Amino acid sequence: MPDKRNYYEILGIDGKASKEEIKSAYRTLAKKFHPDLNKDNPKLAEEKFKEVSEAYEVLIDDNKRARYDQYGHAGVASDFSKDGFTWRDFSHISDLEDIFGHDIFSDFFGRGSIFSDFFGARKRGFEQPEERVKRVQVEITLGQAYRGVSTEVAIPRMDVCADCGGSGAAKGTTSNTCANCKGRGEVQQEQLQGFGRIIKIGACPYCRGRGKIIERPCQSCHGSGEVQKLDKINVKIPPGVDSGTTLRITADKGSGRLKEDIYVIISVQTHPIFHRQGSDIYMEKTLTFSEAALGSKVEVPTLDGNAVMKIPPGTQTDTLFRLRNSGMPLLKGYGYGDQYVRVVVRIPKNLTKRQMELLEEFEAIEIKK
Repeated sequence: MPDKRNYYEILGIDGKASKEEIKSAYRTLAKKFHPDLNKDNPKLAEEKFKEVSEAYEVLIDDNKRARYDQYGHAGVASDFSKDGFTWRDFSHISDLEDIFGHDIFSDFFGRGSIFSDFFGARKRGFEQPEERVKRVQVEITLGQAYRGVSTEVAIPRMDVCADCGGSGAAKGTTSNTCANCKGRGEVQQEQLQGFGRIIKIGACPYCRGRGKIIERPCQSCHGSGEVQKLDKINVKIPPGVDSGTTLRITADKGSGRLKEDIYVIISVQTHPIFHRQGSDIYMEKTLTFSEAALGSKVEVPTLDGNAVMKIPPGTQTDTLFRLRNSGMPLLKGYGYGDQYVRVVVRIPKNLTKRQMELLEEFEAIEIKK
């Protein structure tokens, strides 16, 4: 199996590229390789489109990018499926919608959308209302990501409006057949493109696909016939999750609260002391001049309480110490990462006369060696 290409090379950017440059590069390449715009060789275009999307998934995320920069492809392998990147691992579908609009998910040229597996629907024929997976985002602290946490999540869903019974019309009123679509709820649009004529059928913009016009909309649902309700469910977040980790909560057919699967996307807050890279934790510890020169034992914080770290005599600034198994739990496996402590030796600014005399004496001894 050939080695995977460098993500920066795939997007045509350098290692110092900003997020804006990454987004711009992806926008250009996504348009270039979209399969529906490459009728001569859609299979090759689909492979290229997937490749640039994988690179974008990693480089646009600060945490994944840091791990990739340090460890290469091995640093982000755990973020993808067992056999590598799939569209289920892509968490920036909204960015594609910004580029292509909702046509990215349609059978634009009569062929199955490459995203149909992700959305659980294979559309055939004319464009139908889109089926979307429901996503909610949950923000947790680094400590909660370390230990795992059980939290309550509010899941929005649409329900039939009780005031109008789903008709969308105010009480005592009725709706009229839409004159634009003659009650069909859909209209035909014809567009001329460089490669021919495209006929699309979509929802009528006047009645929004209902086939009827409501003269006096229901005040509760504003004519939609539906109102939003919140279902609160308890989500168990396992130890070791990172920003971008997605948990799938399957439909609860027992209680009937969840009618569809829910994807919970985890966001881990930035910690004031610890910096996370994959399963490893990094931090800085300031030492006094005497602690570094003479050696000492100092306490350092970890995610599981304080630990004692031995400082050997003569320790220099930027020395990196390793505390084994003091990092994050491994999400897909057993054990823990490590914690790395970079020491910074603090040089006193205002010395007393006696301190200066002692340092001068020390310097004199050093010169004689």
